[in-house]
Amino acid sequence: METGPEAVETNWPIRAWVLVILGSLVALAIQQLADLPEQGGDWGRRLVSAATLCLGVGGLSFGLAWEKGRGLAAIVIALLCGIVAGGSFMWNGVPDDAFSSDGWHLVCGVLASAFILTLFQAGQESGAGWPAHWSFTGLRIWRREAIHYPAVHGHLWTNALLLGISGLFMLLVLGIAHLLAEMFWLVKLDFLRGALRKDWFIALLLGGGYGAALGLLRDRGAIMAALQRVALLVLRVLAPVVAVAILVFLAALPFTGLAPLWNTGGTTPIMLIATLLALLLANAVVSDRVEDESRSVVLGGSAVALGLLLLPMVGIAAFSTGLRIGQYGLSPDRLWAVTFIFVAGVTATSYAAAILGRRDWFARLRRRNLALIFMLAGMTLLLSTPLLGFERIATAHQLARLGDGRVSAEAFDYKALQFDYGPPGRKAMKWLATSSPDAVVRTYAVKASRLPNRWADAPNAAALATGTPLMDRLTILPVKVPLDDTLRTRLLRYDACGDGTEACVLRYAAGQDYAVVIRAPAPRCEGCNETIVLLRRTGDSWSDDVVDLSSGKDTAAKAAAIRAGRVEMRPVQQRQLFIDGKPAGEPIALENAAEP
Repeated sequence: METGPEAVETNWPIRAWVLVILGSLVALAIQQLADLPEQGGDWGRRLVSAATLCLGVGGLSFGLAWEKGRGLAAIVIALLCGIVAGGSFMWNGVPDDAFSSDGWHLVCGVLASAFILTLFQAGQESGAGWPAHWSFTGLRIWRREAIHYPAVHGHLWTNALLLGISGLFMLLVLGIAHLLAEMFWLVKLDFLRGALRKDWFIALLLGGGYGAALGLLRDRGAIMAALQRVALLVLRVLAPVVAVAILVFLAALPFTGLAPLWNTGGTTPIMLIATLLALLLANAVVSDRVEDESRSVVLGGSAVALGLLLLPMVGIAAFSTGLRIGQYGLSPDRLWAVTFIFVAGVTATSYAAAILGRRDWFARLRRRNLALIFMLAGMTLLLSTPLLGFERIATAHQLARLGDGRVSAEAFDYKALQFDYGPPGRKAMKWLATSSPDAVVRTYAVKASRLPNRWADAPNAAALATGTPLMDRLTILPVKVPLDDTLRTRLLRYDACGDGTEACVLRYAAGQDYAVVIRAPAPRCEGCNETIVLLRRTGDSWSDDVVDLSSGKDTAAKAAAIRAGRVEMRPVQQRQLFIDGKPAGEPIALENAAEP
């Protein structure tokens, strides 16, 4: 861990100065690109976003890879990493919003750049040069000679620490600049305060601060190696705790069953995050070389447990995702989940085989880790491109489910197809709206294609409701009356009765422009109170806004009074300020009003 070049103190001040200038220029260029007027068409957005990401990733890659006498190689790898990361925007387009599955292409592009950079750094450290033969066998021999696991592991950790600490220093620089600006302003010097209002100045400051920290830390290899050792030691301490916690969790499943997991709706991401944590802690114990291995029996046993427990956790995630696909079909998000589960499954199987083998499983695990890094580099590079076409595959599967009757026209998720399936989904929506042989499908598709955003109610929201049907858990007081579709749809929203299994009480009379809703707490929320809200109708629709009546300690008393009928709507006289004949501000109560 501490024998490589990064662990050696160097004295190369020119690198720090170059990175200060480069960081400032790159940040300024990114700021200028962000301030460009909206580009016409999709390809304008793609070019600007790709250029922004290429500059950012390329600049960071150069700062991490540049060694004395190897400037050309650093420029080449920086360009390659920038193109790979920025290419994710070029090939796949810019995600419409932060909740789109298209963002995983970007994540994969950045991760592929990180793996490529790390492998380059490891090869540069060995000084093995280029392969003697470019055949498959020649490349394998060169890989064994040029890229060693301790170097790869060390550079992964060092790069993460360098980027994180440099980011903290950048924020510190910004904070100090604002403090100095306020100090100068106290003595009537406003130049720095004015400069900090300019986006270009902020960009220069942040980029310069980041480059300065990166350059200075690159010259302090011994400090970075010490920080890496401290981080690993801290993570090792957590290994037994997490191993015992996962064992308790898995041991409890035969008694609790899997139903509580499915009720959360987030089993797969929880299990995958737990798998990633177990993987990180196990590797903290294994370390990157024999002399750094933990000799503690407790820590070694914890690493064994964490490595073997990967398989059941991945199995739970796979089973959960399989259930969702069986219920609702393929979606881009579920295909990404399948991909992550595949990677996790390969890793878990590899770890189990290494641990259950004969002696010296630490060394076998390190060899498997190196192979996994190469696999991840290739997979993330592939996934950053549109070659697999998850949106296209998922759209075709959903249309097939609709066509063969596995899902009815009333229950089909038109809104998801419009907003979550990318261009193939929107193209399919146009076809459904104009060419579907089913009139009900055409009607819903036309309405869904006109929705302003993903948060708007789907045209078939009532049919899409999951959990217990609304009318089976709804009590209407004082007498049961028929509800129109707009009110039923409004009741299914999360801030009213919701679409779960909770019992719900509706105080409503036909024709009223308001309704009072009492919703029981979720079954797994022990000690929670009922929720009471007031809904209001505006025109022909019910407002998105609600008045929360469940605040305070008397919620139970309020709910009892509403059920008993001790609730009424009274007219209240208030005052309103008018300016130039127009109302201004909120109404004011008549309390303490002066006599006219």
